[in-house]
Amino acid sequence: MSDQLPGTNPAGPSGPGNLAANPAMVVRRRPASITLRGADDGSGGQSLMDPANQSLADALKITYRLLQIAMLGLFIMFLFSGLQSVQTGERGIRVLAGAVQEEDLAPGFQFSLPRPIGEIVKIKTGAEPLRLEEQFFPKIPPEMRSKPINEIAMTARDRLDPVSDGHLITADLGIFHARVAAQWQRKDISKNARNLNPEFEESIVRAAIMRGVVHSASKLTTDELYRNQPDPARTTPFPDLTSESRRMAQQILDANSTGIEIINLTIEDRNPPLRLLSAFGSVLQSQADANKEIAVAQSERAESLAKAAGSAAPVLLDLIDRYDVALSTGTQPEAEAILATIDDIIEGKPITVAGAPADAMLTGQASSLMSDAKQYRSSVVSRAQADARTFQAKQVAFKANPGVLMAGEWSEAFTTFLSRDTVQMFMLPPGRSVDLWLNRDPDLARQQETIRTQAKARADELNRMKALDEAKFKKVGNTTTTITQ
Repeated sequence: MSDQLPGTNPAGPSGPGNLAANPAMVVRRRPASITLRGADDGSGGQSLMDPANQSLADALKITYRLLQIAMLGLFIMFLFSGLQSVQTGERGIRVLAGAVQEEDLAPGFQFSLPRPIGEIVKIKTGAEPLRLEEQFFPKIPPEMRSKPINEIAMTARDRLDPVSDGHLITADLGIFHARVAAQWQRKDISKNARNLNPEFEESIVRAAIMRGVVHSASKLTTDELYRNQPDPARTTPFPDLTSESRRMAQQILDANSTGIEIINLTIEDRNPPLRLLSAFGSVLQSQADANKEIAVAQSERAESLAKAAGSAAPVLLDLIDRYDVALSTGTQPEAEAILATIDDIIEGKPITVAGAPADAMLTGQASSLMSDAKQYRSSVVSRAQADARTFQAKQVAFKANPGVLMAGEWSEAFTTFLSRDTVQMFMLPPGRSVDLWLNRDPDLARQQETIRTQAKARADELNRMKALDEAKFKKVGNTTTTITQ
C-alpha cells in the first residue's frame, strides 16, 4: 500500500495533485497491517470468512425463530383477550364489527373476537340507588342533612332563595319541600346499550324523576301534600304523590327508550317552608285532638244508645227521624204507620223494614222503663179495680144499714188518724177540765223534719235524673239526625 492520497496524480508536472509541487500535501502514513486481496489472487481468503458467515447466519436463524414464536404467542394472547367474564348482576351483549350478534348473555365466561373486531358490552342489571337531597329542599350544610327535621327548622332562614333553595309549587300556589329516594334498574339491556351513554345515564334518570315530582306536586294543595289526604273540597280523584311521580317519571324514560325501570320511589320529609313548620304542626295537632274528641263522642253515643235501647236504638232513631219528616211534610198516613212501627218495637213485637225482618230487640233502660210502666199500669188498674169492688160492697152495706157502715168507717178513719207519726195522744182523767199549753216534742219534731227532708231530697234526685235522661236522649237523637243528614 503506497502513501499516495486518493485523487492525486504524481505524474503531473506542476498540477495541484503533484506532491512534489505541493509539499504540504505530503502525509506520513503508518505501514499497512492487513493486505486485502481479491478472490482471484489464489491466496485462500474465502476459507477464512466461512466460519464467521455461518455463525452469523445461525444467529439470524435462531432470532427469526424466536420472533416467530413470540408473534404466535402474541396472536394467541390476542385471540384469548376476547374471553371475558360477565359478573353476577350483569348481562352481556356480543358485538362483531359493530353489529350485535347475541343479547342477554348470562353471567359467566363468554367469548367474542377481540377488539376492535368484536367486543362484549357489559350492562349492570342490579338496583341502583338515587337520592335527591337538595333539588326540592332548602340548602343546608352537609352535616345538618342527617338531623331531625325539627332541628333543621330551628336554623332555617326567613327568606327563600329560588336559585339555591329547592322547592315545589303546589296547586294553591304554595311552596313545599321534600326529599326523594329512588331505586332504578336496567331492565331492557338492548335499549339501554343502544340509546344511552353510561356517562349521562344517572343524570337522565334524575331529570325524569324531578319532572315527575314537579308535575305531580302541582296537582295537590299544600295541605294535601302535608297530610297526604284529600281536601274536603276536592271533587277530582286524589293523586298519590309517590305513585304519580313514579308513573310520570317512568313514562319519560319509556318514551326515550332507555330500557330503565324505576323500581322504587319514596317521598321523604314532606314539609311546608321550614319557618312555618311549627304552625302547620299546631293545626294538625288541633285536628288530631278534634278527631279524638269526635271518636270519644261517637263511642259515648254508641254506648249510651246501647244502654238506652240496645240493638233497637239505630232503628228507633231512624224511625223517629222519618216520623218527624212525615209530620213536617203533612204526610199523616205515613206518620201513623211509622208511629205504629215504633209502638211495635216498644211492645217487643217483630217488625219489618223495607220489606225485610229487622233486628230491633228493645233492651237496656228503655226496656226497664217499659217494664216498670207496664207494672205500674197493672198495679194502678188492680188498685182501681179493688177500690171499685170495695166501693160497690160499701154501697150495698150502706143501703142496707147506713149507721153501722158510718160507725165502722168513722172508727177506721179515727184509728188511721191516730196511727200517723204526726199525731200525739194525751190521756186525761174523766170529769175534769184541764187547760193545756202544748208544745211539740223536740225529738219527734226533729225526726219528722229529717223524714221530710230525706223524702224531698229523694224526690228532687229522681226528678233531676229523669230530666237528665230526657235531655241526654234528646241530645243523642239530635246528634244522630245530624250525622245521618
